[in-house]
Formats: sequence, C-alpha cells, structure tokens
Amino acid sequence: MVKLIKTEKPTKAEIERGVGILSSLKVVVNVLYALLLFQIFMILPRPDDPELNYLSLVEIYNEHSMKLVVIIVGLILVITYWIQTNKQLGNLVRSSPFHASLALVQMVCLMLYLYFVRFDMEFDGMTFALQMESIFLALAGFIGVYNWMYVRKNHLTSNQIDKHEERSMLFEFLPEPLASLFSLPFATFGPGIWTLSFLVIIPLGYFLKKIGLSQKN
Repeated sequence: MVKLIKTEKPTKAEIERGVGILSSLKVVVNVLYALLLFQIFMILPRPDDPELNYLSLVEIYNEHSMKLVVIIVGLILVITYWIQTNKQLGNLVRSSPFHASLALVQMVCLMLYLYFVRFDMEFDGMTFALQMESIFLALAGFIGVYNWMYVRKNHLTSNQIDKHEERSMLFEFLPEPLASLFSLPFATFGPGIWTLSFLVIIPLGYFLKKIGLSQKN
C-alpha cells in the first residue's frame, strides 16, 4: 500500500533523481498533450480530401454539428487539463516515480477518452461511447487532483507557493472532473443533452473558486 507521507528525509541521491524525473516528465507530458490535440483535429473532416469541396464540407459540418460540439467540449477540457498539469508541474521542485506514474496514467485516460470520441463519431452518438467519454474525462481529472494531494503531502512542492495557495489550487482542479462525472447519466439522452450537461461546470467553477479563495484568507 502506497503511503502518501514519507517519514524519512530524502537522501541527496533521491532528490537528484526526483529533479531528473520532473524534468523528463514535463517534456513527455507536453509532447503527449500536443499529440492528443493533433489527433482531435484529425477526427474532423479533412478539407484536403479530393472528394470534398467547400460546399460539401459545410454540409458535413451542418449534418454533424452535434458531433462537432462533442469534440469541442472535449477539446476545451483537454486544453484545461494541459494548463492544470503545467501549473502543477511548475510548482514542484522534484517528482517521484509514483507521481510520474500517476501523471502518465492520467494521459492514458485522456487517450482512452479520445478513442471513444472516435466511436462516438463513427456510430452517431452511441450511448456507451458517451458514457466512456465521461468516465475517462472524470478519471483524468480526479487523478490530477489526487496527484496534487500526493505532492503536497510528500513535500514535493516549491517553497515559492504557500500552503494556502496549495489548498486553493486543489479546488481549482475539481470543476472539470466533477462536471464530467455529472454528465455520465445524461449520455442515455443523446449527445445534445449530454453536451448541455457540461454547463454545470459554470456554477461548479464559481462555487469551488469561492471556496478556494476562502482558503487564502
């Protein structure tokens, strides 16, 4: 069982390894996020397809507008997770094998989310695909939240960020996974209602931001 709090002081060798892991993790994570965004755009109809002209491309977008909205929601959440991950990593002095492993598992969840987006596009709002999208978006977010809790408890954060700001950031990371989890039952009503359910992120974000700001006082 993994302990969140280490009782012994890390050795110089462990600190050096942690710094190296953090440096490598930043590169790997940013490359993977860039590839995810590239793959999301590759799902869209390609304008260089010789069988399509401008008019037919417009018709495709009109016909599959709801699918495009689903992709846009995912695109916004993936970019948000990217920003949050960089914010987390930017406030660390070092990493650990467990922390780095969780960060990579988070990336796998987003890759699986994209896999089911392709199913959704292929099978026209398949309920199972929408449910899996919700599940893996939520998992990715909650893993990020847990990882932030882990680095705080194991003293991997920089001295430049105080304890109040650390707690505030925890609440900043919660709206997206909570909204994804909230959207899960709405998948049975089709992509339209499922997409609209993500609007819950607005009141969630406002409420959690208020709680986060109270942590700084």
